[in-house]
Amino acid sequence: MFYMLCSISSFSQWHDAIWMYGQNDPVDPRYGTFYIDFNEMDPQLHVLNRDMNLDVTVATMCDSTGNLLFYTNGIYLANFNHELMENGDSLNPGELTWQNTNNGLFTFQSLINLPFPGHNLEYFLFHLKLDYDTEYGLAVNTLYSTLINMSQNGGKGKVIEKNVELLTHQTLGTITAVKHGNGRDWWILVSDFLGFYYKVFLLSPEGVEFISDQDFNSIPSNIFGINGTISFSNDGSRMAQYEVPLNNVTIYEFDRCLGLLSNPIEISLPNVTLGAGQAFSPNGRFLYMVSSTFVMQLDLWANDIATSLDTVAIYDGFVDPSTSGLATRFFAMQNGPDGRIYINTTNATKYLHYIQFPNKKGDSCEVVQHGMELPFFNIFTSPHFPNYRLGPLDGSPCDTLGLDNHPLAGFRHAIDSSNSLRVIFTDNSFYQPTDWLWDFGDGSTSTLKDPLHKYDSPGTYLVCLTVSNQYDSDTFCREVTVDAPNATEESNPQAPAIKVWPNPARSGVVVELPQPSPRPVRLVLYDALGREVYRMQGQAGERQLFFDVSDWTGGVYFGQVEGYGFFKVVVE
Repeated sequence: MFYMLCSISSFSQWHDAIWMYGQNDPVDPRYGTFYIDFNEMDPQLHVLNRDMNLDVTVATMCDSTGNLLFYTNGIYLANFNHELMENGDSLNPGELTWQNTNNGLFTFQSLINLPFPGHNLEYFLFHLKLDYDTEYGLAVNTLYSTLINMSQNGGKGKVIEKNVELLTHQTLGTITAVKHGNGRDWWILVSDFLGFYYKVFLLSPEGVEFISDQDFNSIPSNIFGINGTISFSNDGSRMAQYEVPLNNVTIYEFDRCLGLLSNPIEISLPNVTLGAGQAFSPNGRFLYMVSSTFVMQLDLWANDIATSLDTVAIYDGFVDPSTSGLATRFFAMQNGPDGRIYINTTNATKYLHYIQFPNKKGDSCEVVQHGMELPFFNIFTSPHFPNYRLGPLDGSPCDTLGLDNHPLAGFRHAIDSSNSLRVIFTDNSFYQPTDWLWDFGDGSTSTLKDPLHKYDSPGTYLVCLTVSNQYDSDTFCREVTVDAPNATEESNPQAPAIKVWPNPARSGVVVELPQPSPRPVRLVLYDALGREVYRMQGQAGERQLFFDVSDWTGGVYFGQVEGYGFFKVVVE
């Protein structure tokens, strides 16, 4: 019997610990199957020889401690032994139009797994099937539920109820879920973009119940489009819908007790093409969205959310060297259990991007492009998980089950690139801690949530974080190793490849390359909203490029010199 084991507390609800990727090709070694394991605080990549192929659509489910239970590509269910689960075949019945039955479905954000409240070892899979309505000439979805009992077949599981139709002929919808304010049940929302409504269901110990239609116009809102993705903030207080063809995002408040959306804020976005991903920061302050070439950030704590829109990354031009030049642009996003946000690419490549510090404002969030190299191609696959580690809404009218938020401690760390004795610590605790106490293993402590600590000497230190609230406390410890700093680290911490002066600027700006270019180079400038405002072509042999900003609007602009990298310039 094959298990993927974890080292996380059994209270953690680590249902999203395993992310499946890849598909097999007997001829091309660039293709294969693999998974990412988040059971440790640092994700681990593992090659896995399995039969199931994935093409966009995937849903996995682990038990509360991170052991893999089952997974699906929308065609069939496999158990943790990577065998067909009993009665797990023939999901999404009927003729599968627009689908790849060899490699699985390719409908985005169309599957979600949820534990069946009050029913030990039982899980619901909610799945959308994409078809084409020839009568009306529309792409339509049918929503099904499938019930899995993992106590059957010696723990290998059995599908005991399959393809129960919950909705039909809803138009191009996507699905998401969030924990009810009682801390046990689940709200499930499915969008219907041509029907102008959300369908709201409740999953409770009694089963699946339809609750309401929430009309876009009566919320009110005037959204209309396709390819929209929907997601909730970690605390469930907000939901966002990202509409790529309309170049906008709508942010709602959400009542976890009543399952109601309200107070929509619609924000127009520039240059939104191809990419369709969105994700909230773990602390709920920021909403991230991607077009194919930009990562954008909204500050939801700002007085005027729309004016807080900032471009925090521009595609750096990197192409996968294992291909014939396929670009690693941005496509879909998913929050990781480790507190990062992961972004896949618009092409079949061997890379994922990630946002290292999504709770930080502006480009200090650090979008690490092509920062995770995969063992094989990822064919557009991106998982879609709700926040399984969301507790009850303390003090609310629906906080009636006597459940409490018992905090679970966890953290990540990163060595400061300017000095290897400095360590950036990021809290990754769950269940609403209110107090933090860090022991850095060298006699120093801190009560900050995300401290920066400098060690006096290299070595390995046992760092412990204790988090607490009115109900409980929890401690997590791990070893942190720091090395002696290089002589140049403090004096020249991050020497840029490109120099820009004057900066800030009022008239002309000089961009100096690290060496003369052997070929003509192109310089492109974007404003803070990601709109292209200027481009120029430099000659071969040039090292300095000049452009005039005397009539530009004051603000921050982002530039790219193809083949050399990025820079930022402030116009006064």
